[in-house]
Formats: sequence, C-alpha cells, structure tokens
Amino acid sequence: MIARLVLDQRDKRPLYVQLADELAARIERGELVEGERLPGMRALAAQLGVALVTVSQAYDSLAARGRAVARVGKGTYVAAAPAPSEPFARRWEPDIGGFSRARMEGVLDRLEHATVTGAISLATGHPAPETFPLAEFGKCLQRTLADDPPETMQYASGSGDADLRAALARTLGARGVPASADDIVVCSGAQQAADIVATTLLETRAVVAAESPSYAPTLGVFDARGATYVEIAADSGGIRVDDVERVFAEYRPRLFYVNPFAQNPTGAVLPERRAKAIVELARRYDVVVLEDQTGWVFTYDGEPPAPLAAFDTDGRVILIESLSKLVFPALRVGYVLARGGLRGPLESAKMRFGAFWNRPHTPSTCARRARSIARGAMHSSKRCRARCRGRTSCRPPPERRCGCRCRRGSRLKPHSTRARARAS
Repeated sequence: MIARLVLDQRDKRPLYVQLADELAARIERGELVEGERLPGMRALAAQLGVALVTVSQAYDSLAARGRAVARVGKGTYVAAAPAPSEPFARRWEPDIGGFSRARMEGVLDRLEHATVTGAISLATGHPAPETFPLAEFGKCLQRTLADDPPETMQYASGSGDADLRAALARTLGARGVPASADDIVVCSGAQQAADIVATTLLETRAVVAAESPSYAPTLGVFDARGATYVEIAADSGGIRVDDVERVFAEYRPRLFYVNPFAQNPTGAVLPERRAKAIVELARRYDVVVLEDQTGWVFTYDGEPPAPLAAFDTDGRVILIESLSKLVFPALRVGYVLARGGLRGPLESAKMRFGAFWNRPHTPSTCARRARSIARGAMHSSKRCRARCRGRTSCRPPPERRCGCRCRRGSRLKPHSTRARARAS
C-alpha cells in the first residue's frame, strides 16, 4: 500500500485527477521508482474509500502522461523515465515537429488556393483593399517626415511608441478595460503577440486549452513550443462554461486561448454572462487566459461587447489584438495588454524578438503609425461612418483626433467602409 495518500473532497479537482496528480508527483520525487508495481485497483479503492472506476481512471491518466504502463494480467507499473538525448550523430537531421508541420501545411495549402485568380475563398479573412485609408496614411507619413525631428527615426522603446500605446489604452478604456499606456507592448501583429506569450508562459508539454474549432495559425504558435492541447466544446453562443470548468478541473491547463467575438472560424459572439463566468473559473483554477480581440471591430449592431479583460481583477487575462482589419494588413501592428506581474516578462520576451522592432520595408515608426491610426483609421471606422451616413465629410470626435497638423475632416468615398471586408 502507498502510505499517507489522502484525497480531499473539498478540492475542485475530480478524485481521480487528485489521485493521478499525487502518484505522478511521487514518481517525480523518486518515491515510486521505475518498474515498481502500483497497488491493485481494488485494494487501493478500498484503502481510499472510493469507487473502483476512480482508481481505474487515475491509472489511465498516468498512462496517458507516460508515467505508468499497464501489463495485461499483471497490473500497472511505473514507466521508465524518458531516454536521455542521443549524442550528436554523424548525420544530423532536425526535428521540426511533425504535428506542428502538419497543422501549418494544411493552413498554407488553403491560403495558396485563395490566391488563384477568380477564386472566392472562405479560408482567409482579407479585407477589401478599396477600403484601405492609404491617402490619409500617406499624408500623415509625409507630415511626420517633414515636421518631426530626425530623432523620430532613432531606435525606440521596446514597448513601442508612447503615443500609440496611449491611444490604444484609451480605446480599451472606452470598452470597459482599465488600461494604461504602461500596460501595453506593441508588437508586429497578433501572431507575434501570441508568440511572446507562449515564449513566456509555456514549457514543453504544457497544457493549453482552446475552443474547438479555433484559429489554426495561433495553435501553430503553441505547437512550436511543444504544447499539448485540450479541446473545449462550444455551441451557437460560444464556449460552453460547463465544459470550461470540466477541462480546467481535469487537466489544469497553463493557458486558455479564447477568441470571444467574431470567433475565427465560427463567427460566434460570447455572451457577457459567459465571459464573466470564464474569468471567474480562470481565477478559481489558476489559469492564464489569452484573449484574442482582433474580431471586435466586426460588431455591427450596437456597441461591441466588453472584453474578458474588463472583468479581470488580478491580471490573469492577457489581451492581444491585430490592427490588420482596422487599418490594413501590411501595417503589421498589434499589441499585448498585460497587467501586474505578467507585463515585465512579456516585454522582455518581445525584446528578444527584436529589441527595437520596426518593419524594415515599411518606412514608418510607431509614432507615425499612431498618428495615422488616431487620425485616419479610427475615425473612418464603420461606427463613425454609420453616424455620418449621408454626409460627404466626417469629423472625428475630439478624443480621437491626433496631435499632428494634418487635416482633421476628410472626404469619404460613398460606401468605402471597412465593414465590406471580404471573406476571401
């Protein structure tokens, strides 16, 4: 028998998960050694006062983790430790991860088909190019080059331009998220944002929970870090809260990736009551939530729902967003919002990608991008255009005007709205 083995009925984890976790911990500490036979299921069930199926499920969980092996007619034994790495071979072949490669090859195949002339592909989310605010962006860029000092072109902060971060914080604040410029790290799109989160939080074989289906390229980022997945079921109202609790309790994921509004690929919108419940469950089970808010701009009726980060009180919700749909994809601007102790490590991870990141083939710094976004893209968004429908010009509200000396009222082409973003 195994001494001092106690299950706590008050623990939120199922009994078989508690038992599997405890046995795995004892194997890690060397209290149970390779080849040692674990107690018989009936005997251990009697010792703990639990059902036989509880011990059976615990042993199955240990086997799935690679900690135990069942031998027919003989019982369950502690599995051998992972083999040490082989010495460098004379002919080296890189291990690039078969599952990650297979997932991304499927994505790349679909993207390749989307480029065929005349094809209408539902595999991509390309916005309509006639809606890109190129003229406004060009004017702001020209004004920056003409008026700003040469120091504008110097290496900048690893967090990104302060004006841009302040503009993003104001936008989040208007949606109910208590954010400041110091909470934001500017990145090269949402994919880099997800990558620095994965770099910071995930170790090899860390468990990541994600809605099924989910956005494949971001799952590919987690694949590259050696993560394992647990799927969470969803219905027409988005992620099911009951399944979130089941997965959190049973698998104790390190990270939960959620795409709550205009979910890619289903298009579902998560109701506020579910969002609040998910944040509460993350707090209870100590799970970090990675919230992708790129789709919030596609809220056409009424105001966009509040992000999960609006209900976060202890800094466990990390919010990422890309501005590709808001402005245009070639801008390659995204950001991470992280509060509390997570913010510093995320900025350090971003610095390792490129301490003074700037896209080489786009001659524009974050300062110029901030002006273009505040001046052009934000006030020419679908909500502003909806308010100005029928007019030939639009003036942004004062809080969305930028500090540059460019023209603040712009003529808009009829129906040139970002809401006409194609599905192809």
